[in-house]
Amino acid sequence: MIVFVFCGCSTVFVSDDDIDILSEKKVQASRKGEIIKDKKNYMNMIVTHLNEVSQSAYNNREYFFVEIFQEEGDGDFSLVEYTLSGIPPLWIREVKSDEFDEIIKPSNKWSKCYLLAFRSIANLESRDIVLSAKVVSYGTMTFDFSFKTLPQQF
Repeated sequence: MIVFVFCGCSTVFVSDDDIDILSEKKVQASRKGEIIKDKKNYMNMIVTHLNEVSQSAYNNREYFFVEIFQEEGDGDFSLVEYTLSGIPPLWIREVKSDEFDEIIKPSNKWSKCYLLAFRSIANLESRDIVLSAKVVSYGTMTFDFSFKTLPQQF
């Protein structure tokens, strides 16, 4: 009987409404930009600063997860030039669907995903962290990561 009571109690304290802290951190560390051409959405881009999502996993450089969705067009994303506070990335690589995990996964299954790495930024420089994505012949999207979210206290 005691085993029955304790097994039944475990479901009382587990709720479907529990906060998913990792997802919440990812949303707070993400910025969205759009390029509108001829009154149509030409390109959507969601950029996540991975260092803010998981400082232990992403700590030796500044890492960004970039998700690009383009409904129409040629989909040539090599025409996007990235800079972090005016400095080009150390490297850029496409993230394939078999590499997705809890943090690195797109919100749209038709998006192309990329991982960008920049040199580490000093504490004082991190106050003005701005990522720019210049889409050749169309314009520039600016993602301002200078404001930091408050640490969660649970």
